[in-house]
Amino acid sequence: MGEKVMVDFPAFITRDSETMWLLVHDDSHVLLSNSVIAELYRQMIAALGYKKAMNMMYESARKGAHVVQKDIMKAYSLSIRSDGELRRRIASIPFYIQTYGHGRGRTVQRGDEFVFRVKHSSLAEYLKDSHPEGPVCSFLAGFFAGMAEVFAGMRKPTRYTCVERKCIAVGDPYCEFKLSPQEKT
Repeated sequence: MGEKVMVDFPAFITRDSETMWLLVHDDSHVLLSNSVIAELYRQMIAALGYKKAMNMMYESARKGAHVVQKDIMKAYSLSIRSDGELRRRIASIPFYIQTYGHGRGRTVQRGDEFVFRVKHSSLAEYLKDSHPEGPVCSFLAGFFAGMAEVFAGMRKPTRYTCVERKCIAVGDPYCEFKLSPQEKT
């Protein structure tokens, strides 16, 4: 899968004595449990409506993933030398989410468009009893798009969109995302 890089976030880790949750903190990063993130989603949907809340989460995750991954690539002088390497990097994006407990991702289709499948999406599992209007994993969709944009930007700047086509929260057996390139204007 390529060169492995360890990223060091200077932080301290403690355990909350009441909840037993691990708490990670530094000046710029906070680790939240997936149940807290799901509750934030519920509140955003109630306050803003389904469509606006999903769009806000998508764009926030897309921009955030883009900034963080671009900084990591720059800090470690990583590059993408060929279109084949670009496709391999994009195909590996679903594996990143497993590290953070957001499900088990894999690529099921490659080419100009990619299809990612996520089993056990923690957010979708938490929200399925809420009977949402549609798919809820807009955070993952935004993350996938932002990561792809950074990788593509090392070859030819390209904007990506990612649409969740299936979601555990609405009764599907897994969440499925279609990642598509769009030329930047």
